[in-house]
Amino acid sequence: MTLRVFAAAAALGVLSGCSAADRAVLAAPRCADADAAPQPVRHAPGRVVAVAPAFSTPEVTGLIPGWDDVVSVASTGHTVAAVHADGTVSVYGLGHLGSLGDGVRERHVVTEPQPVPGITDAVSVHPVGSAFVVVRADGTVLMWGDAFLANGGVRGAAQAQPSPVPVAGASRIVDVATGDLQVLALRADGQVTGWGINLTDVLGDRQGTTVRTLRDRPGLLGIANAGGAGIGATGAGEVCAWGSNVHGLLGAQPRGGQTPGAVRVGALSGIVQVAAGTDVAFALDEAGAVWAWGRGAQGVLGDGDASDHVSADPRPVPGLPPIRWIGAYGLTAYAIDRDGGLWAWGSGLVVGELAAGAVTAPIRIDLPGPAAMVSGNHVLLAD
Repeated sequence: MTLRVFAAAAALGVLSGCSAADRAVLAAPRCADADAAPQPVRHAPGRVVAVAPAFSTPEVTGLIPGWDDVVSVASTGHTVAAVHADGTVSVYGLGHLGSLGDGVRERHVVTEPQPVPGITDAVSVHPVGSAFVVVRADGTVLMWGDAFLANGGVRGAAQAQPSPVPVAGASRIVDVATGDLQVLALRADGQVTGWGINLTDVLGDRQGTTVRTLRDRPGLLGIANAGGAGIGATGAGEVCAWGSNVHGLLGAQPRGGQTPGAVRVGALSGIVQVAAGTDVAFALDEAGAVWAWGRGAQGVLGDGDASDHVSADPRPVPGLPPIRWIGAYGLTAYAIDRDGGLWAWGSGLVVGELAAGAVTAPIRIDLPGPAAMVSGNHVLLAD
């Protein structure tokens, strides 16, 4: 038997023992090879406004005192961090697992921003679970909070890492996806470095939890973390996904199965940015249209349906003007139009006073100025 025939027979044997969902994922089209050289996103210094309070500080809403020179903001839901124009970082909220970065392991609340000691060269800050990731000017990263993540996926006796520490093996980083269980970091060469929990192959097929580079990825310009799946915008304008397809995030039907390899999602093209919440994903195309797929609970697909339903087929979100930026937090989606107007839909928990429950179609959020980016319930206003 020739090697080619043997390989085909082996593959047939594997497929015959798989479910229909497994076979659908294995047969899904792979992403085309692409080159990419993503750059760090740099915002002009601006103010920060809380459209709804952090869960730990219900009295804090509106413009955040002292945060008028911020270039990046990140919210875990209970703790909020900001990078200032001079490269320093400050934070307020609930210190959970050391998330205030002030050296204190015990839970405590700080209602006014205080500096995180020892950081002078920060470019951006990103929330992952109860930890923060700071991307530095040299492409390395600092982390604090959840010790498992902050120590590069190495488990130790301590649960909290209350002071910033460098993550060994993470270099040339330009962006980090908001997430919960693992870190997905985009490098300047378009490849992905990751660490953390890997139950659904979102960190590739390599065993373990420590820092590694994901193999066989096309060059990516953007990255997002939907929990059980990674989502990427490629240099060719396609959307690739890997990990679990239980919620249709890989675009294969019937739903289910998982793969460490990147597969192309639908026929999406001309994509310039991706975002993800809890089991839901979004893509922004060059014309300014927003596409959504995955889990649609609380109306987060923007399709008028608040039930806990699933769509594996990316569909445009109606009712939006041309958009230039998208984001997500849990089951809430955000979009910023080309005039700086902020739109939101999904769970009313982080939309603010305009919605007490589910928001099944985009609504405009009033702000004291144009928006530049959103993290959780905090908005960085454009200067």
